[in-house]
Amino acid sequence: MKKLLLFLMLIPFLSLPQSVNEVDANGLKQGVWVKTFDNGNLRYKGQFKNNNPQGIFMYYYDSGELQAEKEFFHSGKAAATHIFYKNGKLKAAGLYVNELKDSTWHYFSVDSVLMMSEQYQKGKLNGVTKTYYYTGELYEIKNWTQGVENGSWIQYFINGATKMEILINHGVREGKIVYYFPSAKVYYNGFYLADNKSGIWEYFNEEGVSDTIINYNE
Repeated sequence: MKKLLLFLMLIPFLSLPQSVNEVDANGLKQGVWVKTFDNGNLRYKGQFKNNNPQGIFMYYYDSGELQAEKEFFHSGKAAATHIFYKNGKLKAAGLYVNELKDSTWHYFSVDSVLMMSEQYQKGKLNGVTKTYYYTGELYEIKNWTQGVENGSWIQYFINGATKMEILINHGVREGKIVYYFPSAKVYYNGFYLADNKSGIWEYFNEEGVSDTIINYNE
């Protein structure tokens, strides 16, 4: 009986709403924080410790649907992030470090087809980017170094055959380019020098016969 009485006395305290949006004596955010849009709908909800976000934060569209979910770690410096369409399907996923994109990001169509993947380092493209057709087949591969395109650039037809290939040297087209017909036969080839067409460019018909030659050095 005494235990029941004690429990009944505690109910009012247990049912008190949790305080939110608190700042301590040092001006640091602590505990649960909630923000709303002007229309009253929830904008985000998450928890801080000493001004650093912790755990899972939920972000919403002003119409009420979930827009993004971030799971913070490393004292709030990194966040595994998932971004959603209004219909709830995944739109993008990746990692933020110090509020900058890092590592590999994936982007999806509203039909949940992978449309692109990118590699980042400290907010800059660094590594490989891949772009896909709306039906999921690989369309293009590019390489990047600290935000500048650098390395091979290859495009593909939807059947997987190579469409075009060239080398990019720190943002500048350099060297031989080859463009193909869907049949894999060469459509044309030539050379770039410092991003300008140079030397002999040769064009072929679909039977593989050379029909046009242009000398860009003349």
